[in-house]
Formats: sequence, C-alpha cells, structure tokens
Amino acid sequence: MMLFPPLLELTHLRVVTVLMSFIMLVAILTSIAIVQRILMATSVLKASITLLNVAAKVIGEVQALIIFPIIPCGILAVFYIFWISAALHLFSSGQVVQNNCNSNCCTYDLIEKKVICDRCCGYSIHYTPHIGAAILFHLFGCYWATQFFIACLSTVIAGSVASYYWAHGEASPEIPFLSVFSSMKRLMLYSLGSVALGSLTVSFIESIRFLLESIRRKLKVSGHVPDSWIGKAAYQSSAIATELIMSNILRIGHVNVIGDVILFLGKLCVSLSSALFAFLMLDTHKYRSAHNKISSPLLPVVVCWALGYVVATLFFAVVEMSIDTIILSFCQDSEEHGTAQYAPPLLIETLGDQNETQRLTQGSQ
Repeated sequence: MMLFPPLLELTHLRVVTVLMSFIMLVAILTSIAIVQRILMATSVLKASITLLNVAAKVIGEVQALIIFPIIPCGILAVFYIFWISAALHLFSSGQVVQNNCNSNCCTYDLIEKKVICDRCCGYSIHYTPHIGAAILFHLFGCYWATQFFIACLSTVIAGSVASYYWAHGEASPEIPFLSVFSSMKRLMLYSLGSVALGSLTVSFIESIRFLLESIRRKLKVSGHVPDSWIGKAAYQSSAIATELIMSNILRIGHVNVIGDVILFLGKLCVSLSSALFAFLMLDTHKYRSAHNKISSPLLPVVVCWALGYVVATLFFAVVEMSIDTIILSFCQDSEEHGTAQYAPPLLIETLGDQNETQRLTQGSQ
C-alpha cells in the first residue's frame, strides 16, 4: 500500500516524537537515579559542586578559555580540507581494471543485434603496494594530527587553569588573555615535542583501545596536566599523572565520576534542546507549505541534535579539562606541602575546614 506525502510526513513526525520522548524519558530516569545516588553521599556531592564552582570561576576570570577552543578547531577544519583533497587524489591513483565477465551477465542489444558482455561486467580499482601503504599512512596521519591538536588544546587549557590554581586563585583583571598566551608560549617552547610524542603514542594505543583503554585516557588527558606545569617528557608526565591518580583514587574517584556525569547530562540537555527547537521550528506553517515545505523533519532534527552535541562537547571540554587540572593540582599541592597551600579560597571555603580538605587527598598516606 503506497502512502501519500501527507501521510508519509505524519508517519515521520510520529517516529521523531516517539524517539525524542524515549530519549527524554531515559534522560529523566537516569537523572533521578543519579540524584538519589548523589543524595546518599553528600560529602562527595559537596566536593563535586566545589570543583564545578572553581572551574566556573576560573573560566569567568580567564575569559579567553571560552573562545580559545575555536582556534585549534578552525585550524583542524582547514587541515581536514587539505587532507580530504589529498585523500581523493590517493584513492583515485589506482589502476581501473575491468572485471572478468561470465555468461550470466551478458545481454542482447536490440540496436546492434548481438550479445554484449562488456557493459555488465563492471570495473574495480587495483592499488599497488606503495599506494596502499600511502593510503594507510594518510589515514593514520589524519588521526595523529587530530590527536595532536586535541593534545595542544588540552595542554593550553591545563596550563591556564594550573597557573590560576598555583597563584592562589588570582588572575590579571587587566589582561584576561595573559594566562592563555603564557600557556601557549610554554607549549611552543617546552612541550611541543612531548605533545607530539604523546599524541603519536595515543594514536597507536587507540588502535588497540579495547585492550588498553585505561592507559589511553591517562596519556590523552591527564598526562598533559603535569606537562603544562613542569615541561617533562611525555612518558614522565603521564607517569606523574598516573601516580597522582592512583595514590588518591579512593578520594577523588567518586568526585571525578560524578563531575563527568553532570557534564554529560549538560551535553545531553543542550543537544536535546537543539533537536527540540529544530523540531518545533520545522513544525510551523512556514515549513509545511509552498516551496519551504519539508517532506520529513527526521534528518534535520537528527543533524541538529548531532551538531548540538558536538558544539556542547567542544565548550564543555574546557570545563572538563579545568576540573581534571584542579583535581591533579590539588593532589600535587597536598602531597608537596601536606595541605592544599595554594588552593583558591573558594575551594577551601566550600570544602570546609582543613581536616576535610586533607581527607580528600591523603589516600596514599
């Protein structure tokens, strides 16, 4: 039975409505379960809110952190344009060979009045070993470059947040870009080789990530935080970060997990809000008649949801990296001085007295 366009459009609208309702229901149930779990651990909730408050204050003081992710992403977009052009050239460098024909694909041409087998056999592209190796290297190079730009972004953000932390939570009100520029300078002078080596290592580990997932996370994210402090080599920075995390895993593990969950819910809310706005806009009379008519809102809504999630991930990455940097800086500060001597006042005030502060960081003592 064939469906007329209005019925087909109505069917698509119902599918989108059911899908979005299901996603919202799952998000609400997950949020309720998480809230119940958080309420059972008020101290962990208090510490998580503290980290979010401090991260928000850092971003408020260093306004450049808000717009800085656009710069490496723009450079990466330009790189992708050239990469796609080179990829098209490589994939078209093979030799076009006609496939072997058989009697089952032959047809009788009424115009030429004879059996023709050449037109139905098809063609395939054969690559030489050198071209095949070049294609594999080109694909791996794209992934390596992507990881390199992400690592540079993480290192600059971590350096800016760490500078704010080790300065007792003080930033220059006259030059809000100063800490970002200083972090970029340290990256160019001292950490660029470590970042390149670290991103190369991450690229190799990602290929077998199902076996080495935990190592990848430490190398990719946490390893850039000590590198932004002291400029150690990639493996030394990763070792320092891993040692700090493992020695305080019982204290900061729950806090970090809850912070990640809250950030994920934030990304989900932003992306779903974008999808809902797109659906409501496409459901108006303007897009249901005349030349602006949309046959089905499913694809535009899905695209808006995906773009909303990507943009939310881009900007929430600043908050996520700030939280990781604050946690590692807090642990390093406590291990070196016995207490959080350089912690920002907001962090100390929210956590409470000194005993509660030490309780969060003395997992290794």
